[in-house]
Amino acid sequence: MYRLLYRKAALKGLRRMPPRQAERMTEALMQIARNPRGYGGDWKPLAGSPYWRLRIGRFRAICEIRDESLVVLVLRAGPRGDVYK
Repeated sequence: MYRLLYRKAALKGLRRMPPRQAERMTEALMQIARNPRGYGGDWKPLAGSPYWRLRIGRFRAICEIRDESLVVLVLRAGPRGDVYK
């Protein structure tokens, strides 16, 4: 199992989401930490980038998988238009 770490910007984004969406996002991220490449939801690598994207409704989380330290680092979370900036 991987550890789940959040950057400050990701935590801020989660706090700004509607509570139900933030809860769904957190639950999905915990499932991803169990098996990052085997998660069956809307989770895929970003083209031309080492990062991965999780989609929950209109919200996104951008993550980095660090295999050498067994960490899934959540870099940003929020509405689709904001996380890719």
